[in-house]
Amino acid sequence: MRFLAISFCALALLPAASGAQQSAQNSVKGPTLQAASVGFRLNEAKVDASTKVTAAPVIRRHEGQDVALMVVGVGAMIAGALIGDKAGTIIIIGGAAMALFGLYQYLE
Repeated sequence: MRFLAISFCALALLPAASGAQQSAQNSVKGPTLQAASVGFRLNEAKVDASTKVTAAPVIRRHEGQDVALMVVGVGAMIAGALIGDKAGTIIIIGGAAMALFGLYQYLE
């Protein structure tokens, strides 16, 4: 059993020690947005002001109330689970309804 544990540790440390996972460019750390894109790519040199599209800012009103509804609903579900019996079940259902309504308002 001890040999199996030591061999797993050696296999876990082997790629890091061999340098096989190192990239050719040391300046780039982690995944890039360019590598994550799918489809056609435009060079920044070819893009002028007429081809750039600016998105309108999204104005979200009452976002805090929606999050509060979700938090209070989940809290009521936890309290209902602690209370138990028939009263706890009613509180759990009410809390779930409140949390789902808050989620609906948040996503809308």
